[in-house]
Amino acid sequence: MNARLLLCLLIALLPAAGLAVAQDAAPLSPLPASAWNREAAAHLLRRAGFGGTAAEAESLHALGLEGAVDSLLDWEGQPDPRVPTPPIEVTARPGREELRDKTQEERQRITRAYRAADNRQYALIREWWMQTMIRTAHPARERLTLFWHGHFTSSYRDVRNSYHMFIQNTLLRRHAAGNFRELLDGISRDPAMLEYLDNNRNRKGQPNENYAREVMELFTLGVGNYTEKDIKEAARAFTGWTFVGNRFVFDRNQHDTAEKQFLGQQGAFDGAAVLDIILTQPAASRFLARKLFTYFAHAYPSDEIVEGLARTLRESDWELKPMLRRLFRSRAFYATPSVATRIKSPVELIVSLYRALGMDSTYAAGLSFLAGNLGQGLMDPPNVKGWAGGREWITTSNLLNRYNIAVSLVGMPEDKVRDMRNQNIRGMRKMMMEAMQRDPDSMEMGMEMSEEPAPSKKNKRGNRKRMAEYIEKVTFDVAAEARSLGLTDANALVDHYCRTLLAVPASPELRRTLLDYLDQDGGFRMDAEDAPARLHGLLRLIVSTPEFQIS
Repeated sequence: MNARLLLCLLIALLPAAGLAVAQDAAPLSPLPASAWNREAAAHLLRRAGFGGTAAEAESLHALGLEGAVDSLLDWEGQPDPRVPTPPIEVTARPGREELRDKTQEERQRITRAYRAADNRQYALIREWWMQTMIRTAHPARERLTLFWHGHFTSSYRDVRNSYHMFIQNTLLRRHAAGNFRELLDGISRDPAMLEYLDNNRNRKGQPNENYAREVMELFTLGVGNYTEKDIKEAARAFTGWTFVGNRFVFDRNQHDTAEKQFLGQQGAFDGAAVLDIILTQPAASRFLARKLFTYFAHAYPSDEIVEGLARTLRESDWELKPMLRRLFRSRAFYATPSVATRIKSPVELIVSLYRALGMDSTYAAGLSFLAGNLGQGLMDPPNVKGWAGGREWITTSNLLNRYNIAVSLVGMPEDKVRDMRNQNIRGMRKMMMEAMQRDPDSMEMGMEMSEEPAPSKKNKRGNRKRMAEYIEKVTFDVAAEARSLGLTDANALVDHYCRTLLAVPASPELRRTLLDYLDQDGGFRMDAEDAPARLHGLLRLIVSTPEFQIS
């Protein structure tokens, strides 16, 4: 049996996480107070954010259901100083004027210099976003920003402007739980999106249909709720929507002002009118409600759930927060189909591990590179549909890499790092070297934030040494954390770290395996010389389980 089928089988056999909430006749009714327990709070923290420490889950539980949801969604006006925005320079590809009267060699030199500088900034932006997800005081905001990035996809490889990708990321974050109408209008005028879906080439008499098609198929309505005629008419409405430099521009000379027939209405519509008409369609609210529920809860919502959330969205004039509040407070969100049924995305796998253990990520460069090599490169989705997600995150080739990366990130005591590298990192290092050979620039960008300059692409031996040095810097003092929490007994340690890192209760078999590991050779003592190494071994065993792969 291959690794992917094995994991899927194991997930199917995993027990529910202990939330005794049945799917009843009112799935969107609030969760009863009697069912709001520590496990429910931890589930909310994992799904609405990226998880957290045991103490954070306890604090969320103490707020009660309504207070917990409000604490996650009400971030307006609250500063988040944990990750300062890096210095981002305005960048622009060399234009015709700049390249005019230059020799071919000079043009190539100027273009290469731009690409190198922009690649470095792109790596900086991606690493900053990873750090923000790990360290933010507002995890739901970053989780929603990640959702919208997968919904309104744009890719750096097509946009080729790191500053425009940064502008788009800022737009998604600003409207993360705001008004969807405003977000849709903003993304329709966003330079990265205009470039990515070719609307900057949409001209009167020569309409480009790319954005018109995707705004209905992928962003608002879904297949079957519009016609090819609607696409052609919408494309005419969006003619002249372009950008100059870093700003949206409406080019009147390139706009088709003639009458259009769109979704049963007729008029001299422009792009803004088309968006308004789209949002009057009942399919639009249902499409978005289904997608948000699927992302945060499970993939098979009933028509009652979808229509109930869609109605909330319509009644609030497309304000997202009322619908999100209803979702996160609902019985359906905490019912068995929603608990421990999602495979973690690569970003979630890494971010949740750091947040669960409270690890310092300040100097952990290259995390966005690791996520990309597991299939989720930030600002680099595979296509306009974004990431398929679900079981697509697990392939035969990357399951071992998921294990190895998680194992490496929990670190080791300094004197045991070499042993860990020899035992657990070969697969990770091989994966990165293979990725570098396929795309040398990816390795260079992934290491861009390290303290020393990246070695020559030709110097493969230097790159291997560099990766080994990076891994050796990843250390987490689990013994110090355990002492600070008053955890000295093997049973208490196993229970605490299983509860912190797993979305499901540890099975008796797994718990016995972990206890046997800690108690080997005469039992576990916190004051023993090998206690730190043994505790790191415990973490490595936990994050190497199929249970750790789900949330």
